[in-house]
Order: sequence, then structure tokens, then C-alpha cells
Amino acid sequence: MTTADTQASVEKTRARTGLTAVVTGDVVIALAAILGVLALKDKTTPTDSIVAVLSSGFTAIGTLTTAYFGIKATANTATTSLAANTAAAPTSAAAAAAAAAAPASDPGKPAAGASPMVQP
Repeated sequence: MTTADTQASVEKTRARTGLTAVVTGDVVIALAAILGVLALKDKTTPTDSIVAVLSSGFTAIGTLTTAYFGIKATANTATTSLAANTAAAPTSAAAAAAAAAAPASDPGKPAAGASPMVQP
């Protein structure tokens, strides 16, 4: 098994575990909201209280799910960026070596092909 296969396996496990945690959390929050509504469901409870319980539950579910997918997207972007930088590193090193080998220009002289600046 190569390092890439191992890393892919780890990423797959992380994704499944994270999604399982989010779905479980969402179900628990939904059950808590339902139980809260059922506990408040009598004729004397104002509907404002029931709406508050439901809106709090929906807000918690939305926040938890959004946070998971936001963190997951950021991690995927970082992994892709790191892979791209690693692949481009030899090219960058070659460019740096070429720049170091180039003769240094005199800062007082204009670059080749540039028009000289006129001093007042």
C-alpha cells in the first residue's frame, strides 16, 4: 500500500466519521426540539414558546451542519493547494537557481531595452 493510498483511506475515514457525527448531532437536536414541543403542548402554553423551541432547534441544526461543511471545504482546499505547491516546487527551485545564476545588473544603468530616465 502506497502513501497516497493510505492518505486517501484516512481522508475517507475522516469524512465518514465527521458526517456521522454531524448527522447524529442533527438527529439528537431534532429529537430534543420535538420533545420540547411535546412538553409545552398544552392549552395554556403560548405559541411563542413553541416557536422559540423550534427555531432554536433549526438554528442549532443549521449551524452544526454549516460548520461541518465549511471546515470540510477548507480542509479540501488546503489539501489541494498543498498538493499543487508540492508539484510546482521543482519548477520554482529551477527558476530560483536560474535567477541566482543570472548576472547581477547595475542599479544605476537602465535595463536592456528600457529608455533612460531624464534627470532634471
